Amino acid sequence: MTNAVPGAARRAGAAAALGAALLLTACTPSDGAEELEALFDEEQQSDDVLPDSVLDDVAVDGGTTRRLGTDDDATFYAARSNEGASTCLVLVDDAAGEGVSSCTMTPNPTGTEVSNGRSKVMFVMPGTDFTGLEQSGWTRLGDFLAVQ
Repeated sequence: MTNAVPGAARRAGAAAALGAALLLTACTPSDGAEELEALFDEEQQSDDVLPDSVLDDVAVDGGTTRRLGTDDDATFYAARSNEGASTCLVLVDDAAGEGVSSCTMTPNPTGTEVSNGRSKVMFVMPGTDFTGLEQSGWTRLGDFLAVQ
């Protein structure tokens, strides 16, 4: 009789541990990087294409640019670097027709930011806790960006 209780307790403990692991897995947000990667698998559309004058300013592969959003007088794109190893964030000043970019080789590009002195933008992947960024003056823009 005493052997039945410890076995039942072990099974109950194992079931509780399994349940907790499943619950934590279900609550853990995706890092969102795979969603950004999926954009590069889609065919480039006409609004994804950078102006030639901007391609001269930034070191990205023009065939990989994907438009992510706009804010005031700027348009933001994701792209691959010329060598293809990095994910880049491109900020285009629409009025000036100039661009700047910042690239990273990390699998999750959250925190990669670029500024042209007037606009500032950062990659923020879906699932990122945005509370601290919001308190620092950042505003979410679309699925992959924050602007300040």
